[in-house]
Amino acid sequence: MPVTHQDQKPAKQKKHPTGDSTTTVSSEIETSRTRKKVQRKRPTENPPALRGTQAQRTRKEQRKRSVEEAVPCLRDALTSSAETFHITVAEANKVTMEVPREALAVLMETMALITSGRTVEVIAKSVELSTIQAAKTLGVSRPHLVKLLDKGLIEFRMVGTHRRVDVASLESYRRREQNEQARRRQAAVASAIGSTEAEGLRVTADTTADLDAYARGELDAAALRARTLARYTRKAAE
Repeated sequence: MPVTHQDQKPAKQKKHPTGDSTTTVSSEIETSRTRKKVQRKRPTENPPALRGTQAQRTRKEQRKRSVEEAVPCLRDALTSSAETFHITVAEANKVTMEVPREALAVLMETMALITSGRTVEVIAKSVELSTIQAAKTLGVSRPHLVKLLDKGLIEFRMVGTHRRVDVASLESYRRREQNEQARRRQAAVASAIGSTEAEGLRVTADTTADLDAYARGELDAAALRARTLARYTRKAAE
């Protein structure tokens, strides 16, 4: 059926915004895009949080180095027969105080443990510990501690249904373990040096000093590897 002119519907025309409104929208888009580009170009290096983290890491490393340097000095001082020692505190207007041998020995052992990354807690020998506290002191799990108690390696007594660990016996066991660990470390160091020299290579004085510190327990395996790597990296750069 043919369609007459009157039956045709006029096509809908798409309305366009006026020139003013179009200009306004374009301006807003361009301004938004420009703002985004400016934000991306803002420098983000060394934000306050990162600077604070770096400062904390630097202070921690400085304290660790100070402790590492102090341990050999304290150990050398304890080789003398003196019963009391004099320590000068620089931060307290260089006040010098007298310290008994026992306190200096505790200070030296505490600093050595801090250097190795262990947590230190001072407990009087007359105190009895729960199995949880004793396990934390040794740095082992509670089930492992219970096995040591059942084997008779550490003394304890029963209070009702609970075990109470004798601190003196716990300390004695810890010292035995430290001595055994030191013996194993010394054997490992001697074997490493012997193998190196057998291959016709020379062990430097710095490496020997680090190995001796490792044998004494002043450095753990991770710290020894880090020092060795840093030394060889520095020499390669030179």
